[in-house]
Amino acid sequence: VEESAPFPPYLAASLLTIVRCRAQVERALRDLRRSEGTTYQFLALQTASDGVVENICLELKSKLNRIRPQADVYSIHLQFLISTLKKYLSDDILSLASDTRRMLLSASTGGRGIGKGMGNGPEGLTAVENLERLGRVYVMCLSE
Repeated sequence: VEESAPFPPYLAASLLTIVRCRAQVERALRDLRRSEGTTYQFLALQTASDGVVENICLELKSKLNRIRPQADVYSIHLQFLISTLKKYLSDDILSLASDTRRMLLSASTGGRGIGKGMGNGPEGLTAVENLERLGRVYVMCLSE
């Protein structure tokens, strides 16, 4: 995790990918809809969101031993993604993300409760505020 960046770069890049996907689908299909009322745009966002979250979870699981000292931070990042993308995530990916988050919390504390999180005091608060700001930007980009 890079301390000097206002947002974790992998989160910002992931959300930017989803926003770009939405724009491309919107430009290509305009107002076409599926017969049951689900827009192609929603389907594209669902597919992109599932792919992004699934790949982040698989990467976190595969590198658990290397990221263990920061597992609680990654857990908070993953919770942010779950909260921000919940509308678009399939049940399978929500389950994978929740399981991965629990694994990270367990790894960060050795199964003894809550870890350090993003830091105590102003550092932790600043990190959470930055994530909230990133979430607001993302939601504005996807508002219909």
